[in-house]
Amino acid sequence: MVEIAKNSFKKVFFGICRVAVTIAILIWVFRSPDLRENIKESFAKADTIWILIGLPVALGGELADILRLSVLMRVQGMVLPRGLMLRMLFIGLFFNLIMPGNTGSISARLYFLFTKFPNRKKEAILTLVMDRLISVTALAITSFTTTLLRWNWLQRTTEASVLLWILILLMTGSVILTAGSFVITGFNLLSKIPTNFPIRRQLIEAADAYRLFARDKKSLSYALLLSLPTLFLFYGTFYCAGRALGSRISFLDMVTIMPIVNAITGLPISLSGIGVRESLLEVLLKDLCNLPPAIGVSISVIGYSYFVLFGVIGGIIYLLHIPAREDKR
Repeated sequence: MVEIAKNSFKKVFFGICRVAVTIAILIWVFRSPDLRENIKESFAKADTIWILIGLPVALGGELADILRLSVLMRVQGMVLPRGLMLRMLFIGLFFNLIMPGNTGSISARLYFLFTKFPNRKKEAILTLVMDRLISVTALAITSFTTTLLRWNWLQRTTEASVLLWILILLMTGSVILTAGSFVITGFNLLSKIPTNFPIRRQLIEAADAYRLFARDKKSLSYALLLSLPTLFLFYGTFYCAGRALGSRISFLDMVTIMPIVNAITGLPISLSGIGVRESLLEVLLKDLCNLPPAIGVSISVIGYSYFVLFGVIGGIIYLLHIPAREDKR
């Protein structure tokens, strides 16, 4: 009981901290009256056509994401109808709105799979672990590629350079974790990892996931390929937001900047990355593309609003169709 109470306290405490951080960042971002006025003017002049174009672009990225998960689920014999997969997608986006980083979607998908396949909980967990590993691998590949191609451009200012190095550190850590899991699996080193090793649990989960999926490399390759439209359509969403506001930012610029934003907002710092995303785009678009701060913040708000819309739809679906246990095998 004491341990449960401690865990509950920690969850509440860190939850309150994240809410506080989110509010503090939003206050900091929107602190200037001139900035708030300029944002209002930007929205008033926004091109409706580009805003509407951004909607199917954002949806396309999410559909590619859930299709990737379905490919991995099929490897384990966990097959759901398309309607249920779409329901899981939107419910995950709803929980993304109220939980830190990208943890909401992962938690919702895990719960959904547990209710549909209650006797396959390990397979469900490892499927989501592999989905996450593939997603991070694709992000690392594209991030390192754009960083190498535009190294000098990304270091125009001190702030941009610091954010770039944060991206490099995060992606390097992800690559080490993924590569380490492959080595552990290949040489059967699971039992030799010290119990007090800092990322022992993560390495073991990744190794288990790789071992579980290693027999179907074709599906793994397909899942990795699906990560590309997932990423680039997500970046395209913010590109459409930029065009709607009249900015001449190129798609290449957005593809180069967004991995930094994506990696940092994925950390459990604030609720759904709110505030962090706005401040990052404000700084990066100002320093690298010479856009006014108001435009950078407005691009973030419009780009994120698509996913808020999807999340609201997911919330309605969740209330109407709370997942029920079905598979008793």
